[in-house]
Amino acid sequence: MEVLRFDGSYAGWRAAARSALAREIVPHGVHFLVESADAALWPAAAPVEVPLDAVSARVSQRFLELASLVACHRDEARWGLLYRALWRLTHGERHLLDLATDDDVHRLTRMAKAVKRAAHKMTAFVRFRHNGSAPGEPDEYIAWFEPEHHVVERTAPFFARRFAGMRWTILTPERSVRWDGTRLLFGPGARRASAPSADELEELWRAYYANIFNPARVNPRAMRAEMPKGYWKNLPEAQLIPHLISGAPARTAAMLEQVHATPEALPTDLEAEPGSTAADAGGPPSSPLDLPGTDPIHDPGLGTAVRRAGRVRILRPEGVTVGDGRRVLAGVASWTDPTLLYPGAFYPPAANDAESRLRHYASLYPMVEVDATYYSLPTRAMAVAWASRTPKHFVFHVKAHALMTGHPADVRRLPDWLRRQLPVDAARAGRVYGKDLPPLLLDDVWHRYLAALEPLAAARKLGAVFLQFPPWFRPSREAAAMLRDLRARLGSQLAAVEFRCGEWMAPRIAPRTLRLLESLEFAWTVVDGPQGMASSMPPTVAVTSPKLAVIRLHGRRTETWETPNAVVTERYRYLYDRGQLARTAEQVEKLLDWKGVDVHVVFNNNHGNYGTTNALELTELLADRERLSPTSSAG
Repeated sequence: MEVLRFDGSYAGWRAAARSALAREIVPHGVHFLVESADAALWPAAAPVEVPLDAVSARVSQRFLELASLVACHRDEARWGLLYRALWRLTHGERHLLDLATDDDVHRLTRMAKAVKRAAHKMTAFVRFRHNGSAPGEPDEYIAWFEPEHHVVERTAPFFARRFAGMRWTILTPERSVRWDGTRLLFGPGARRASAPSADELEELWRAYYANIFNPARVNPRAMRAEMPKGYWKNLPEAQLIPHLISGAPARTAAMLEQVHATPEALPTDLEAEPGSTAADAGGPPSSPLDLPGTDPIHDPGLGTAVRRAGRVRILRPEGVTVGDGRRVLAGVASWTDPTLLYPGAFYPPAANDAESRLRHYASLYPMVEVDATYYSLPTRAMAVAWASRTPKHFVFHVKAHALMTGHPADVRRLPDWLRRQLPVDAARAGRVYGKDLPPLLLDDVWHRYLAALEPLAAARKLGAVFLQFPPWFRPSREAAAMLRDLRARLGSQLAAVEFRCGEWMAPRIAPRTLRLLESLEFAWTVVDGPQGMASSMPPTVAVTSPKLAVIRLHGRRTETWETPNAVVTERYRYLYDRGQLARTAEQVEKLLDWKGVDVHVVFNNNHGNYGTTNALELTELLADRERLSPTSSAG
């Protein structure tokens, strides 16, 4: 067996693996040895420098990303396992990673998930403590953390973004990182004693935690799953948890007793002036409109968005029409989001049921995206109601169901006829994928979905079926085949595609992506969202459908974009400013350079009234542009 030494890094393993691969060393004939003090006990081959062009085999970006995660795992067998997978991928098993039941793939996937979980725990449970400061120097903060895997390098950029204005150091047993205000500096590990044990802020932190602790929702098992006990020793609030849990029943009973008690009269000297709010008096907000946001510009609160919408003077409920008759429509994703229903946020008091809300929405906007069909299959009755409650020019874009685009579907939200026919294993799992269904059953899902939309099509109000794919839908022959299958199922129905994997627009692949969509007449969706993440898409302006171009704006809230199980309204909690909307208007004009296409702009920043406000503001900007000639003078 040949022993290849390397420095223990992912880059070092890649170089060693490239050397072994170039010399056709089989997996069981090589051992990867991390250099250490006892490395001399092992006879090792001399390093072999292999130029890049000496290795003709190529592997996918998917494997490289998987390998970079697995390299951070603690299992010493990871290097040999990675090389075995690399060997198989380059020796006749190109689609190995698609075989989830393969033993090697299963082990690698579990390792990658464990590393992601460890990185997430580090971002959640690192606690900085004040370490004083030198005269004339900024304060220093130090944290001690014990990660389950080697995730310091992967996680440090998160802290650099989150605490860019601080000078901080994170110490772990094997690695340390310091942020000096401009760059990250990595070093060796340290001892627990090197970090401060407490600071003057910890009592405040414990008081804050005790006050936000909700005794009525205590679930110790779920709490331990999210905050494993292994982390408690380094968390100042952890010492409160046993006491808070034991006292939860009594506190809950007291809360219920207070709810049912007769309220005391308000002292006359504390009564508010007519028309004032609690927030005006310096007290707690009296409604969601009074709550401040997290960012004065891009999350200023719903009240600010109400005032911005009120300043819009040009309304175009039928959209903006270009000189040659094409339409530019702006609307939002969902007109029934719970936060949009807050009193005073968007709907007037009289709009208090489904029909009146849709009628009110359609009196201001020419288009909407229906997101509910992603979670639950539509019915013909729903489509009939939508068509009857909207003016003749109104357009519904309808999102494809999760089963149609490779997402998992919640079994509880499937109709009875479908649940009864699910395979037993899929039904028990609680979530099911389209690939898990028998082909004839999936065909039936598609047939019923499209049949339910027929009333909208008959009323000429059906826009596109929106096909939004998950981050794991990567460019491949299988993915291209799935897109062709979707076109065959949709027939001549207009459809738009949105990817959540940036590989589709990598320099070498982007032209082929756009050509494929053009050949299938799928409209390309220009995505506005956070950049620099695995699921980020560049805002490429392109047209691949002869009829439609789509811009979809998700907000740019980076800290929640890829957070697992984040509440939807928090992920998209972002209000675009006027400058950003002006750049969107420029994108619209570029798309109009393609003759014959309408441009539809969907605001998916659906936190409260942020999307509805931005759609009004963008329409006003477009109506002001000389190139566009509005046909309505309303407002």
